[in-house]
Amino acid sequence: MNGFYLILCLLFFLCLSHDSKSEIKKKEIQPKRNISATRGIESDEHNFNLLILGGGYSPSGNEVSLESNVKYLHRQKDKIGLSKFKTKTFFADGMASSRDIKYRNPTFTVPEPNLILAEIFGSTRGMYNQYRNNHLNADGPSSIKEFDDWIKDLNSSSVQSSNLIYFTGHGGKGEKKTPNNTTAYLWNNYKFKVSEFSKKLDSLPPDQTFILVMVQCYSGGFADYIFREGDEKKGLHPQIRAGFFATVHDRVAAGCTPDIREENYQEYSTYFWEALCGESRIGKKIPKPDFDGDGNTSLTEAHAYVVINSNTIDIPIKTSDMFLRSFSSFEPSQKESAIIGLRNNAKEILSGTDSNSSKREFLQEEWLFRTDPISEILLSASPESKAIIQSLARKLSLQDENLFENAEDKIKEIKKRREELAKAKKAKDEQKKKLKNKIKTRLLKEWPELANMQHPKVDTLKKTGNSSKLITLSNQDNEWSDYKKRREESAQIENERFKLEKKQVLAMRLTHEIENVVLRVALPKISTKKVVNRYSQIEKLEKTIFVHSRE
Repeated sequence: MNGFYLILCLLFFLCLSHDSKSEIKKKEIQPKRNISATRGIESDEHNFNLLILGGGYSPSGNEVSLESNVKYLHRQKDKIGLSKFKTKTFFADGMASSRDIKYRNPTFTVPEPNLILAEIFGSTRGMYNQYRNNHLNADGPSSIKEFDDWIKDLNSSSVQSSNLIYFTGHGGKGEKKTPNNTTAYLWNNYKFKVSEFSKKLDSLPPDQTFILVMVQCYSGGFADYIFREGDEKKGLHPQIRAGFFATVHDRVAAGCTPDIREENYQEYSTYFWEALCGESRIGKKIPKPDFDGDGNTSLTEAHAYVVINSNTIDIPIKTSDMFLRSFSSFEPSQKESAIIGLRNNAKEILSGTDSNSSKREFLQEEWLFRTDPISEILLSASPESKAIIQSLARKLSLQDENLFENAEDKIKEIKKRREELAKAKKAKDEQKKKLKNKIKTRLLKEWPELANMQHPKVDTLKKTGNSSKLITLSNQDNEWSDYKKRREESAQIENERFKLEKKQVLAMRLTHEIENVVLRVALPKISTKKVVNRYSQIEKLEKTIFVHSRE
């Protein structure tokens, strides 16, 4: 037994001296008082605020779908459980009379002469778009001034507040040195970066809580707002913050479209809100997700519903996902590996000499790896994670125990097929280019004025009496018809690539969720109690329930 006690002593010493990478974050700060995330919104001595912020950066980027997103939330606000929330809506240019909404009516057509001149001499971008004023009764424009005023209102109250911010608009990449410092575009092309956004929230008291729902491209960068000034190096901010994001920090998101047909809208918040209210934006009844069987739908369950059901190129994430990737690890360090080895030795000693339960309890479970059998990983999964993993595995027809490795193989396989399609598309585009140059040379020979598309002569070519010659010359040797055929073939190939990408993304969502489970198990093994406690607070806030089933 001397060997056993020696092993126990070594284990005890290693555990005491063990530093996780999270302990290096010296500026980590805990809240002044414990802030509990509500499982339901019931307190009367509490402020509840909803900020809807969105629209494009200019009329050319202010798609009608963004306006529709805001209308949908307002329409379902009570069903979602936001009736107690004081709501402010800042959208595009606010109540200005200018035409700030871009839309596309499928019945609208472009005359053939205009289309020919655009294709051959310019660009067809925006040719099918039309514009009107927004139909929202917004409280103001989507501007930094309005946001600052909203922050001032929060600061003027001495009552604790729970704040929900919904952003539906466009986003931009972070810079090379700070890739997570992504952008949410406000009106007039204002770049609202994660760092600036976080600093403004940092000015509020520690007892404020925030939940974000953001659907823009690169929105995942805003998950870093849990840190001071949105910078992981500066440590956690004392406010408890959570968030749900359409996609990771380095990918575009689906959803912005000028199409007026709402049945075609596919984006994160469409699925998120319908999961919470039980009704789609076109009035279809949706069973509310209840993965833990408590009769209610939490925000985490709504997020899981999106991950499982959305047919988009998005890889949705939440703040706890990003937290795990900052503070946890996929692989044990040398010290953790040594501990595991000693545990194994101790287990061998115990199996042969002693079965005392107290000694067995001292020996913790070994490390959980992504490549472990999925049945073992699922034993440690939350109900939401389990539902995501099992549902996506079924959709991908992956039922083997080596699920993570098989999903990675699927990603590589689809990537290869998409690259092959990209080559085929490039060949069609080259054919298009050759036809375009032939048509262009012929038209310039007949009308040298076409070298400048603003020349008055160009306007006369579009008129009914003169356009027939333009069409005839363009289609000499059937070249204009061939050009349109190659354009359509190129578009079909791109559509196939897009379909494959959506399937590839399902596999990427699957690996991401398996990683979440593994990192969650590893966190308490390598992190301080303060870090684990903060993770629990974030996770609890993510599990907020706005409406109880009894209501």
